[in-house]
Amino acid sequence: MGAWLRWLTLGVVGGVAAALFVYLFLCGPGLTGRPGETAHRGPPAERAGEPPPAAQGTDAGTARTLRIGWTAWSDAEVVSLLAQRLLEKRMGLEVERVMTDIGIQYQGVANGDLDVMLMAWLPVTHRDYWEQVRHRVVNLGVLYTGRLGWVVPAYVPEAELGAIPDLADPEVGRRVGGRVQGIDPGSGLMQASEQALEAYSLEELDLVPASGAAMTAVLDRAIRNRDWVVATAWRPHWIFAAYDLRFLEDPEGVLGGEERVHALARQGFQEDFPAQVLGFFSRLYLPQEELAGLLLEAQDTSPEEAVERYIRENPARVRYWLTGEVEEPG
Repeated sequence: MGAWLRWLTLGVVGGVAAALFVYLFLCGPGLTGRPGETAHRGPPAERAGEPPPAAQGTDAGTARTLRIGWTAWSDAEVVSLLAQRLLEKRMGLEVERVMTDIGIQYQGVANGDLDVMLMAWLPVTHRDYWEQVRHRVVNLGVLYTGRLGWVVPAYVPEAELGAIPDLADPEVGRRVGGRVQGIDPGSGLMQASEQALEAYSLEELDLVPASGAAMTAVLDRAIRNRDWVVATAWRPHWIFAAYDLRFLEDPEGVLGGEERVHALARQGFQEDFPAQVLGFFSRLYLPQEELAGLLLEAQDTSPEEAVERYIRENPARVRYWLTGEVEEPG
């Protein structure tokens, strides 16, 4: 009887140990993580030396802080600030505006590091960026229209300098200082401007990169001195309200024509934020004349003050953006 009990005891202990081993192997904590989670390998972005992926929302319709990409251009600044103010004050979201180069914005939205960008100039200006990410982003529609090109002050005689090919004349090139004042290196406008130099055989001219603020400073100084100057520029911009400017004709169409500025979102955006947020970005549209006035006021006061005043003075338009409700005539 004693031997039988010993064998029975050993059998029970062995069975319990085996069952415990199976439980720990299948259901217990993994090599990393919390109890009850199995071990897993992180995605490539979690490996050493690489940035972690952007945090995702938890339940449908709730998410982390909404991140809007923008570049230091006057129109992008006020439009992104306008969106931030409305989303925070009217929808209760947390919004972060992330200033970065335009190429990084496209990649940021495509990779999910940014939620939206509000400055995709299509179909020509940002064509190369768009082609790289078009299948990895969501186009939310047109925000406003615009145009890119090279501008001169209106006092420059159009008979002498009315089109880009006129800059091939050595005397005209000398009068403009042998340069075209540019903006941010790598921007779509600068890329198109480099192509224009080649297309019109303007080897004697230098395309000078700088910030948008530096471009406007150069333009302002030249106008005050009544000097000839050529600058890369885009409409809408407050300079067209502050100065009398004209675009140089571009017979080859290198710099493009009328452009549409789109809002782009990362894939999965609609699952991570409330439906009204997607609707807001889809309805957000600024008429050209209203945006021009907003930009000029931002220059005279501040972008924050200009945006707050626009919101106060345009309640019907703002309500439509936020809710889709259209004010009845009368």
